[in-house]
Amino acid sequence: MTADDGGRIVLRPLEESDAAALFEAIASSRPRLKRRMKWVQAIRTPDDCREFIRTSFAQSHDRTSLVQGVFEKKPQQLAGVAALTRMSVADGRAKMSLWIRQERMGMGLAVEAGRRLLKTAFLKEGLQRVYARIEPSNRAARRILQKLGFSYEGCLRREKKLNGRWVDQECWGLLKSEMKK
Repeated sequence: MTADDGGRIVLRPLEESDAAALFEAIASSRPRLKRRMKWVQAIRTPDDCREFIRTSFAQSHDRTSLVQGVFEKKPQQLAGVAALTRMSVADGRAKMSLWIRQERMGMGLAVEAGRRLLKTAFLKEGLQRVYARIEPSNRAARRILQKLGFSYEGCLRREKKLNGRWVDQECWGLLKSEMKK
């Protein structure tokens, strides 16, 4: 998963030694991340990041998730996280999520990370379907999913409670046969 294909990033599993860099990336993007992701409020210290990394490692061995750090080659820093969660190899599906730190957004890193993660999902893990859920107001995420070839599948109204309010979730999906080369 760390093979160099000439791109600007490397995806690799997070290690405990990445905890401080992960915490810093979350802290620098906290206002934006907490608007859309529940887990952000639980991350208060680098130790919380270390625990997340340990849990992610255990889940990768169970093949129920695959969490990868998105590392830029130049500068060599953690730019974000790309993950397959709710993964069921037996059922051939997983949920994709990713985020890029605030100051590195708008550079195409999310699309590059998404392509690499999808390649892993379909070619290495043997999945048949990857799906994503986004808030309808998240135009940036919608553009990324469209660039990756995802299709809009509908909207789940008042699907989850986030920051004290009920929010809708758009459903997007991509089949292995639809993956862009």
